[in-house]
Amino acid sequence: MWSRARLLLLLPTVVAASIRAQRLYRRLPLDEACRALADVRPLPTLLRDPVGYLRLVNRLLRVLPPRDLRPCLKRSLLLLDLWSRCGLAPSFHLGVRPPVDRSSGGHAWVTVENRPDLSLADAGYAEAFVWGGLQP
Repeated sequence: MWSRARLLLLLPTVVAASIRAQRLYRRLPLDEACRALADVRPLPTLLRDPVGYLRLVNRLLRVLPPRDLRPCLKRSLLLLDLWSRCGLAPSFHLGVRPPVDRSSGGHAWVTVENRPDLSLADAGYAEAFVWGGLQP
């Protein structure tokens, strides 16, 4: 369904989003970084492919900056930017798992209202922080 040529067409936007996410995440508090990542100009119609961006981000996640973030946090920040550029209003979530045997964990994910094909799973984590997307 997604040809290599199509994914190559989307690649520069993904790289730009990853560099932007790295810069904003390092300089701003998380809520302000989320707002800045979502407050973007829409892409031309030809480049509005939220499922293609999800596939490409998942494929390239290990090599994209910022490299020192957990994969779920990096993926969520990138998709917040990219899906906002596609004209969607994604929400960014951070969750925690209650401690079990002295271990706990965190998880980040994004959701898009009325788009279950794009909403990433919470994996059983209780929400601790939600940033609601800007309306297109």
